[in-house]
Amino acid sequence: MLNKKMNMVNEKIEVGYRHIGTFAGVEYHHKFLLYTDKRGQQYSISGWAGQETSPQLPLGKIHIETGLPNHIGLPYNTHNPDNINNKDTAWYYKNGSPISPQKQYRELIAEAPDLSTKWQEMVRNAQSKDNIYPYDFLRQNSNTLADTLLREAGFPEPEKDGIFRHLAPGSGNKLDRNLVPQHPDDAGISDLKDLSYLEEEEFKENPQYAMQTQSEPVENPKPQSKYEETMAMLQGLLNDTDGSYAKKLLADNPDKVASFNERVQQALEEERQQQLVAQENQNIQQEQQRGFSRSV
Repeated sequence: MLNKKMNMVNEKIEVGYRHIGTFAGVEYHHKFLLYTDKRGQQYSISGWAGQETSPQLPLGKIHIETGLPNHIGLPYNTHNPDNINNKDTAWYYKNGSPISPQKQYRELIAEAPDLSTKWQEMVRNAQSKDNIYPYDFLRQNSNTLADTLLREAGFPEPEKDGIFRHLAPGSGNKLDRNLVPQHPDDAGISDLKDLSYLEEEEFKENPQYAMQTQSEPVENPKPQSKYEETMAMLQGLLNDTDGSYAKKLLADNPDKVASFNERVQQALEEERQQQLVAQENQNIQQEQQRGFSRSV
């Protein structure tokens, strides 16, 4: 009976969002792919900066962690760099207690009784892209890789990677082995809204790279892409000296604001629960230490 119940559990493919920093009041995230099999075991695919760097490739080429050949995907355990309990990539004091639990989010992409074959295809596809594409801080990175793998597997691309959700630079772009990366020390928020150093033909071919220009009004303007909309919002917020743009933005997006407020409250509650657990664990460790000291 137990085996039958276990076999009925659906498998999932999700996008993981890992908060890695905040700039100009806007949080940005690293995306990775997470597969959960019917036994509850989890594996991931994730892109990282390369180790072989040069002046032309300041962050190397995208290195992909897949777990092959020992596993179909990298086991999502405490050794996984995207795991919240990995003390090398999360935020911990030297004594092991968390400084601040790293914020992570999930977006469900697919759920079915068996996704193993599709996931294996995605892992092998990821492996075939290892150490080929220049890593760029803003335009071509782990977020670009995640979207590309989903797109090529026939899955929908994530919808929660915009400014009102979990902003992930590089999302929606196509991998380009000829991309000339910018040095990360020179990258800033302005680069998110101004990519004018790209050739004009590239802008025409890829709407994700569309420049923010003041064009003549037309009767039927082309709808903004998700990238353009996000960058326009960022520029408006950066230029907002009296708060009027922020007020208008909130008034024009009541549904998104309500959803955002709900997520904030949820995140606060999750953080409170995590702090309680961390405090309880610390109390247990201290009590165990006191017991050990008394026994000695």
